Amino acid sequence: DAVAKESSPRSPFARAYHRRLEDLYGQLIQPGWRVLELGCGTGDLLAALKPKQGIGIDFSPETVAVARQRHPSLDIRVQDAHKLDLEGEFDAIILSDLINDLWDVQTVLKGIHAHCTPRTRIIINMYSRMWELPLSGARRAGLARPELQQNWLSPKDLENLLYLAGFNLIRHTQEIL
Repeated sequence: DAVAKESSPRSPFARAYHRRLEDLYGQLIQPGWRVLELGCGTGDLLAALKPKQGIGIDFSPETVAVARQRHPSLDIRVQDAHKLDLEGEFDAIILSDLINDLWDVQTVLKGIHAHCTPRTRIIINMYSRMWELPLSGARRAGLARPELQQNWLSPKDLENLLYLAGFNLIRHTQEIL
């Protein structure tokens, strides 16, 4: 909640980044799908995907209140991704810029398994540790939003965690510098 309260409006660079994410996710998720987004924030990415059923999970009541106001057609819930309490299976599950924020990545990956069918797409984007120093400088200059303490996992680390949780990696790409 403290991070949500401190957040300033997005910079032009951040807006461009989020528009790019919407484009990328839109190529992978078809409108009308059942979509779950963990760490949905204000719900903008989930809403942009035009799901038939869109459920967003975030652990910040402040952020969820904003998301509910901005996107009343979505089902936005205050929950901890480590302790999911929901029913149903989804066509796609999104973890956008969330992996680095998680305290226990393995628990979350195992938890989403119950909400998957054999055709469910788990779509994850995260940024590299190479961004740690530039983002830290941008935050100090007031050009980037504050963040939680970060886990810095490599793509190989994440691939191994997915494998341990029972998932098969289909594709890994580097889309954005």
